[in-house]
Amino acid sequence: MRPIEGVYEKAKGLKIPLAVHFDLTYRCHHRCVHCYIPQAWRQGKGPGPELNTREILDVLDQLAATGAFFLTFSGGEVFLRPDLMTILECARRLDFSVTLFSSGTVGLEEEKIQALAAVGIEALIFSIYSVSASVHDRITGRPGSWDSMWRTIRKCRDRGVPVGFNVTAFICNYGEIKAIKDFIQREALFCRVGTCITPRWDGQSHPLGLALGGEELSHLEAVMREEQEAMAPELHSPPRAGKINNQCGVGLNSIYLSPQGEVWPCIEVPIKCGHLKKERFEDIWHNSPALNRVRQIVDQELTSEERLCHHFWANQKTVELAEFQRELAKNFLPQSALRKH
Repeated sequence: MRPIEGVYEKAKGLKIPLAVHFDLTYRCHHRCVHCYIPQAWRQGKGPGPELNTREILDVLDQLAATGAFFLTFSGGEVFLRPDLMTILECARRLDFSVTLFSSGTVGLEEEKIQALAAVGIEALIFSIYSVSASVHDRITGRPGSWDSMWRTIRKCRDRGVPVGFNVTAFICNYGEIKAIKDFIQREALFCRVGTCITPRWDGQSHPLGLALGGEELSHLEAVMREEQEAMAPELHSPPRAGKINNQCGVGLNSIYLSPQGEVWPCIEVPIKCGHLKKERFEDIWHNSPALNRVRQIVDQELTSEERLCHHFWANQKTVELAEFQRELAKNFLPQSALRKH
């Protein structure tokens, strides 16, 4: 067991919210094919007013008081918040280890990048979907997003801002995962690869066949095993679901906060456990009936290999695994890119 895993296990036993995923906004200028946030929310038309600066700073104080340490700010696009640097400065004064998720395509002017370097974040994480700019742009739904992201990356590296990547594998790009990893390693950067496609929160289905089927998952797992020793190092910060040693830590050592102040067990499990405009975080964390039920499920009903999100969606019966359809892939990649390596 790595030292960080021991820390997580101890936090899990003590029920300390060591890892917090805090979405600051759902607003976003991209239209990613696999996005789980409803389009209306991304356009700023719901689901309610975002926490203001004063409220967010107060929440950070509350989180620090409960023992939280790893703090991930995401969205939407976090750089659409004009108060982002004020929030980051407060988080660092409270000694949080801060990671940011961003598209890298808006709000990152030279002055902002210099401020990020000065405040001292753990890393700025971008999503990469292809080694082809045209394919990446088609997946994000924003022409020029590849070039804009890489201009930001170069500026960040010049200023000493740590940079990394998240890679989500689905039918549009799974044949490229090895090429993406090799490309990132040549750039001396690091990446995480995942296959989880979060169900859309408005109950609508993702494009049919977007998720990988069994054959594709087996191929991808084989590629990952072959490349495991060559993979770039992981961040010290946790995966967003708080999963350690294949055991789900949701509600035990990790939690999710929405831009409106709702508290959920996890970004993939939209169960409302409390609201930070009405209750203190500490009260929700210790006393929420919904969160205590989540803990009971994680403690007593999940096997060591299960995660709460799998349990939740299987029981809700709102999301079913779609039939694999290669037609979708033809909209993004030439057939040659899907050939098995």
